Amino acid sequence: MSLDITRKLRGYLTSSSAVTTYVPTSDIKVAWVKTEDNFPCITINQVSGNDYGYLGYGTSTAGSKIRREEATIQIDIYSKNSRLETLQIGDEVVKVLISGTCRKESDVESHDDELGIYRKTQTYIHTQFHDD
Repeated sequence: MSLDITRKLRGYLTSSSAVTTYVPTSDIKVAWVKTEDNFPCITINQVSGNDYGYLGYGTSTAGSKIRREEATIQIDIYSKNSRLETLQIGDEVVKVLISGTCRKESDVESHDDELGIYRKTQTYIHTQFHDD
């Protein structure tokens, strides 16, 4: 399910003109950043996840097995221009993702000396329910 979740969140971000004003759609990726990437860019990755079966999940017939899936998603925002740019992009990303099925868990800023870029890392919990 992690591929579906990361694709869904990418879809939210690429359909937001507030986000794509800063970062072109082609630079919003489900991937890890590489030195040859365009900057600014956004990467989306699942870093952990949980599934919870509700009462009777193991014994119910198909179609009545309810489970909750939670995925921890890491959003990395990179810029070669400035820290301010990562903050502006991050503010727009928050608005988009908390309007859907996500809640923000953390927000960390750093500078990657090896790549010479500013980095803002946000983590979100995405929750969805399934009736297996």
